[in-house]
Amino acid sequence: MSELALSAPISWLDGIDVRTGRIVQEGHPQKGESIAGRVIRLRGSTGSTVGAYIFFALKRNNAAPLKIILEEPDSVTIAAELAGIPVELKGVKEVKLEDEEVDESLKRYLEREASISGAQRFARIKSVHISGVSYATIGEAGREWLSGIASKIRFKVTATTNPAGMDLISWRDMGIPEGFARGQIEIVDSLIEMGALPTFTCTPYLSGNLPAYGESVCWGESSAVAFINSVIGARSNREGATKTIVAAATGYTPLYGKHLDENRVPDLAVYPESLENLLHYYLLAYHIGLHYPDSVPIYNVKRASLAELKAMAAAGAASGSIEMYHIPGITPNKLSDAAKSIQVTKRDLLSLREELSSFDGGTDLVVLGCPHLSLQEIKELSDLMNGRKAIVKFWIFTARAFMPLIERLKWKIERFGARIWYDTCMVVSPLEELGIKKVTTNSAKAAKYLSSLRGLEVELLDIKEIIERYSAPE
Repeated sequence: MSELALSAPISWLDGIDVRTGRIVQEGHPQKGESIAGRVIRLRGSTGSTVGAYIFFALKRNNAAPLKIILEEPDSVTIAAELAGIPVELKGVKEVKLEDEEVDESLKRYLEREASISGAQRFARIKSVHISGVSYATIGEAGREWLSGIASKIRFKVTATTNPAGMDLISWRDMGIPEGFARGQIEIVDSLIEMGALPTFTCTPYLSGNLPAYGESVCWGESSAVAFINSVIGARSNREGATKTIVAAATGYTPLYGKHLDENRVPDLAVYPESLENLLHYYLLAYHIGLHYPDSVPIYNVKRASLAELKAMAAAGAASGSIEMYHIPGITPNKLSDAAKSIQVTKRDLLSLREELSSFDGGTDLVVLGCPHLSLQEIKELSDLMNGRKAIVKFWIFTARAFMPLIERLKWKIERFGARIWYDTCMVVSPLEELGIKKVTTNSAKAAKYLSSLRGLEVELLDIKEIIERYSAPE
């Protein structure tokens, strides 16, 4: 039995070719190696929680590993068990969930996760956020799994949903192919049949799903997990997308990782040289996620707006697996001295921006809203657009819950020449099938996945630079 020990964490969503099982993650020491039919030993994963669906595709394509041996608990990787791939962690002991009302098969999975992760007990939860909603990311294997369980499962708790792969009302205007739309609608129907709320946003904390300080929840969507852990003080691990379905159907999650006080203590003090715009906040957190992927950083910054807090949550979780950060005087969690301190210079940020960009000027499409734009961001964006005209296509992504409130701002945006889409985002929509080759964004997270998932060329700029470069005075 062949064994492959991975010397660096893997990003399951965009680091594995699901057709062959080969590692394609840029910069990974084992790039080019195959995990198919082998025992895989690894510390854990990074990046998107939707990676949990990749195991179904690997099984479907006969490219799955025989077994995964984890060195540390990792919810996304443990979700391989739902696809029939055994996961082991040495030194575990059996943990039982004592609730006769929970479906036996779901109970067994939670008990298995608890045992693998070293959890001592379970928490009753009231809030779940489901990732892995887009047909572009979970594919046929994910659609089939959801379709197969939809008639058997009913959610017991509030369960909001991440963005789909298209605007669910105006998908034809987006240019979405009919076949893709059919697959996407089936996924949505399955989730709603089980009891999911059709929020279709990566910022559910702005659309009604707002956990309390200290409350244990079970959330997918890595950026939202980092936000609620850090900014609200709620407690969730970076949960695998398929695990969130199990949690919603049972109302339980094992208590380990960021549910526990000892794992929320800062271990890295970060001193940035200067942060002059929103892009710098993205780049700062992306830099830390890249070089310190498992850290709990203290960002020593003087201020942070809602947009900047969202940006840091998204970027650190995309480049690494940062589930939580602290900002003195801004975030609510208890602080203590970190064992290590580093400085991040403006040169570090500019160098990273260059690494994430593959062209300079001449875009096909500007995409804004990763994470989804808040109402305040849309207001500020409409002010920047006022009195100007776009010279390329501009797409803006936000939550449908904001739609009625956006109406009074919409005229500025439409006069500028931009289009607002709901229910979806640039990362999980099939832009590559719409004739798009080159995209410009202000989001470091989007820059990563537009390149690795969608195969597009990317230009990363601050929002003011984007408006200046790709519009003209009326």
